Amino acid sequence: MPAHANADLQARRRASLARIRRLAHWLDDAWRVPMIGKRVGIDGVIGLLPVVGDFAGLVLSSLIIGEAVRLGAPKRLLIRIGSHVGVDFAVGLIPVAGDLFDMTYKANRRNRALIERWLVDVTAESNGARGVGGDY
Repeated sequence: MPAHANADLQARRRASLARIRRLAHWLDDAWRVPMIGKRVGIDGVIGLLPVVGDFAGLVLSSLIIGEAVRLGAPKRLLIRIGSHVGVDFAVGLIPVAGDLFDMTYKANRRNRALIERWLVDVTAESNGARGVGGDY
């Protein structure tokens, strides 16, 4: 791959990863809850609205899946990311207990970490190093 094409690819990956990081932060960790010291995000707060909030969280979490697709993530990684979003959505539908689960499970943060680990492996492979072969 020519150097300029590789540089362009790396720039697109960095921009996409920055979007994923921002989105995961806002969805899972935007605010610190006083007294308990835990962080919650938009997903946890809107999840308090029965059903509608859970669907809104599902849509917002799907934006990270879209970024992973845009990055060219392998099918196995996309399935794993989708399963985190699905668990977050399904359990979140349960009144009260689901809301507490939603605020602690942090599916978007998990998905951000998976994508970051995959990108490290892909970048290492494209630079000629052998990746560690992550378990996606």
